[in-house]
Amino acid sequence: MDWNAIAKLSQEAFREAVNEWIGKARIQGGQVQAAEAILTPGSLKSDVPLDALMLQKLSRSQVPAPVARAIATVLAAAWNDWAAGFQIRLPGAYPSFVAVPGPVAPPTPAAVRVSLARGSSSGEMSLKTPLLAGKLASSLKTHAAAIKAGSPDPAMTSLARWVDTSFQEWKGIVTFGGSVGKGPVPTFAPPYVPVGPVIMGDNLSAGPVFVGPRFGKLTL
Repeated sequence: MDWNAIAKLSQEAFREAVNEWIGKARIQGGQVQAAEAILTPGSLKSDVPLDALMLQKLSRSQVPAPVARAIATVLAAAWNDWAAGFQIRLPGAYPSFVAVPGPVAPPTPAAVRVSLARGSSSGEMSLKTPLLAGKLASSLKTHAAAIKAGSPDPAMTSLARWVDTSFQEWKGIVTFGGSVGKGPVPTFAPPYVPVGPVIMGDNLSAGPVFVGPRFGKLTL
């Protein structure tokens, strides 16, 4: 087994693990301000442990354990950096929350979905080719002797490039949403103020967070 084969197996393991993560992603937190849903960093979550899942898949493919663990740790950390820093605004998510005739707005599904590309994350840099390739190469320095087929650097650069371009492609074609909002209406004071907006409400999930094609560019 050479480094190119390991990079290819890592690509497939990451693709499978990330798509499981995406399938179980949920929204929890952020804010609701009148009709707008505001997802703040830390609001996007998933219970799928990417590193453990990747390690399991690579081990079944007989990638040496120290090599598999190093690659899985770096790739999982990069994805988790993006997810942890993700933030987005969904204007018009809850139209009825502008004027609620009561002290609390009941759980209400969002009325809109938006392009994932409208969001941003300070952690997205971790998925960029130069940074990711450098981290992969660094993590494998002490394990390079386990694979007697030259330097791992070119193969890891290719793997990092695939992750980067796959993410950019996926981000540009999927939509984000599936939230349910609820929250207090602090200005509600009948009969003088019979309706009011939701202030400092909460978001939860009520459906798929991501809708669109699966993550991961297909390569020959």
